[in-house]
Amino acid sequence: MGEMQPARALVCPACGAGVLEGARRCAHCDAPLATVRCASCFRMNARDSAHCSGCGRDLGIEPAPREGTLACPDCRLSLAAIACGPGLLHDCGRCGGQFVELAALRDLIERHDRLDVGLARRQAPLPLRADVRVHYVACPACGSMMNRRNFGGGSGVVVDVCARHGTWFDAGELPRVLAFVESGGLARAQEREAAERAAAAREAHVRERVSLTAMTPHGLRGEGEERTGSLLEELLMDLFGG
Repeated sequence: MGEMQPARALVCPACGAGVLEGARRCAHCDAPLATVRCASCFRMNARDSAHCSGCGRDLGIEPAPREGTLACPDCRLSLAAIACGPGLLHDCGRCGGQFVELAALRDLIERHDRLDVGLARRQAPLPLRADVRVHYVACPACGSMMNRRNFGGGSGVVVDVCARHGTWFDAGELPRVLAFVESGGLARAQEREAAERAAAAREAHVRERVSLTAMTPHGLRGEGEERTGSLLEELLMDLFGG
């Protein structure tokens, strides 16, 4: 996925104040800054951008947002709703946070998991968020506090999840998650989980065999000396993967 780079300092074209790359609006004059939405990763880009700063793809026809019914859990402003496969992506025009419904996120991940990375994208390092404080947010749909999870177990992107309604991504997190998926991150996570399960099963097997050995009556051990040696070999093979 590439190493994350610090956010670049840019200048607001309206008032000349310094703004961070990826900011939706100027913090001084409130002028809109990022106005072009990527149809692939849904990141907003500056109006004169040729390629998305989130995924590196060419910017073309934008997905059309419509007025939504949910409110941003941070800004409390109305979220715009954007069709995303079988569900909706809800986007905050101020802070850049995005709430992706369950069916929409599943479809989005499946589509990016099938992409040929070499042909589909230019590598575009994403800026880190300026605000890295840990905070919990409520689900925009039901109001319940969401659980924080490291997406995929190893992406390094901690998202907020409502098991019933969807996932909240802070500004810039959705492109990073999709880049992780495209790079084979989910497959690597599945392989790691399978290896961990296999190691746990081997460890449980070894403990069981050791327990059975300890329970063997003392009087039978001399008679089964060769069998005990064979059992020791099996234990060593289990321990070291032989």
